[in-house]
Amino acid sequence: MPKKKITKKKPTSKKTPTTESLAKLYDSKSVYISHWIRDYKVSKKFYNEVLELPINMEIPQAGWYEFKLPVKGSFLGLSQYREGEFKTADSLNISIKDVEGVKATLESKGVSTSDITDYPDMISMISIKDPDENHIFFIGPPRVKSGK
Repeated sequence: MPKKKITKKKPTSKKTPTTESLAKLYDSKSVYISHWIRDYKVSKKFYNEVLELPINMEIPQAGWYEFKLPVKGSFLGLSQYREGEFKTADSLNISIKDVEGVKATLESKGVSTSDITDYPDMISMISIKDPDENHIFFIGPPRVKSGK
């Protein structure tokens, strides 16, 4: 399966992010967790047929599959394992309205954040780790447009 190229382009917006309450920047549309999987056909059957979770989204070219969880607005994302040693990768993913604003706000509180990762026309995101090294991803609308 070909890997989708991740681009680190500069956003078209020239505005300087401002810090504000994170509560104002959260997007209450959804929250989801994700797991690495080895074989989507096996996982799809288990989550869809055994656990009876409806399929929300399938993006095979990105190795991403999403199932609706029983709580409104919550999802389970399955990420197709690609290379190297298999490891579990549970994480909390939070939808946000402004990735730059969340990054600036977290950093102003002394939280170390990742660089912003842009998937053109899809999403822009950052990640942090909690005190126990659990991953938390903040995922917002795309800052980068491909122009297609």
